[in-house]
Amino acid sequence: MSQEERNFLDEENISEALSRFKRSLISGRKSYFDVSEFEGIVEYLLDEGDINASEIAAKQGIQIHPGAVPLQLKYAQVLLNKGKYKNALQYLDLAEQVEATNPDVHLMKGSAWLVMGEDMNAEKSFRRALKNGETEKDDILYHIGAAYVQAGEVSKALQFFEAALRINPKNDLALYELGFFSDQTGDYQKSIDYYNRYLDLDPFNYSIWFNLGITYNKAANYEKAIVAYEFAYALNEDYNQTLFNIGNAYANDSKYNEAIKKYKEFLEIDPENDDAYCYIGECYLNLEDYIKSEYYYRKAIKINPDNDSAWFGIGLIMWLEKKWDESIVFIKKALDADEANSEYWLTLAKVYADSHKQGKANKTYKYASRLEPENSDIWLSWVDALLKFGETDKASRILKTGLQKNTDVALKYRMVSLLMEKRKEPEALAMLENAMEQDFIQVNYLFDVYPKAIKNRKLQNRIDGFRKRNNLDK
Repeated sequence: MSQEERNFLDEENISEALSRFKRSLISGRKSYFDVSEFEGIVEYLLDEGDINASEIAAKQGIQIHPGAVPLQLKYAQVLLNKGKYKNALQYLDLAEQVEATNPDVHLMKGSAWLVMGEDMNAEKSFRRALKNGETEKDDILYHIGAAYVQAGEVSKALQFFEAALRINPKNDLALYELGFFSDQTGDYQKSIDYYNRYLDLDPFNYSIWFNLGITYNKAANYEKAIVAYEFAYALNEDYNQTLFNIGNAYANDSKYNEAIKKYKEFLEIDPENDDAYCYIGECYLNLEDYIKSEYYYRKAIKINPDNDSAWFGIGLIMWLEKKWDESIVFIKKALDADEANSEYWLTLAKVYADSHKQGKANKTYKYASRLEPENSDIWLSWVDALLKFGETDKASRILKTGLQKNTDVALKYRMVSLLMEKRKEPEALAMLENAMEQDFIQVNYLFDVYPKAIKNRKLQNRIDGFRKRNNLDK
């Protein structure tokens, strides 16, 4: 009999045992199972998320087989899942007395200590697990990494996953975790490399292709994202979210017509998905087809009246068409659904400014700046509006406040322009030096907001001097 046949028979036995156990719970009559069957039952119930039933199974198993260490370990695993770490440690101590060299005992003890904040005890247990598990070291390192993930220490977890991979370059679990968490920490190239290494081992894994597509999309490599998504969809056509993500990748690549086709293909499968209608509306908005854009935004709203993106999208259309009052109504509808969205408040302030509602514009800019002070666009837009209203002094005060709460160098270059306009040259030059020290490349922003800088000899001399001192090419 082959190993595959044995595994199939084992799964059949556990499945039959699980059915009998569930029937026994309903009837209230306990049934007999051997140790391996109880192990399988507890494992299946944990995987299903039925922790209470898994605890009953583990307890029954220990009552019938009181000396079975595997069942004590399973019960400890149940207790860990329930957050009863001290109780779990008691059972693990009992198991250790019988099987002191069992690496699983020390792994679980380490996990419990780690969650309890006992780092030194955790490390001690993990070292024992590694010492007693010479033949399965990569697997143990992987599980130590998983314990650190559970404790919220991702950077440390990555070290253990990498160590597991050094021992066994084909450890697919470690490759998956490294791919996933590299993506989460923003190291997209590493994530892509790990996912591709996984696919070298298992090229038909649709979920890895899907994750790879997500990472390529985040890395702005949209063509490769689409290819990865298409592989995922070819391998599993039931996972229709892939079509939606292909649409997103096309839209991110400014290929709006292709994106619309994919969203519509997705809607054939999920016709009540308001987000898809909303995204089609956004594509048409970018194509400047405002009639179709509004049509699809309204379709999204009809399905879901709380779709704030759709309300906001129509508000943008009204703004672009200079229908100020209508724009304000729709943006406020978006804010009813998402009051904490600073982008909505900023856009509303811009509409107020364009429609010459100066008081409401200032009040709205103020609210937006309090909501998200680190958003430099809010401060810069507010300054532009105040200058438009002829309030130069107030613009300077607002920008000064912004500089206290926001470190974006664009605010400093903007302040240089205001100081130059007010003929405060020494202050402007000092601020210019400060801005160039922070980010010289952004100096071109100064020329965008203050074209006079191109012909100002003192500003040009200061910029050229900084460039020479720091050996920067023009």
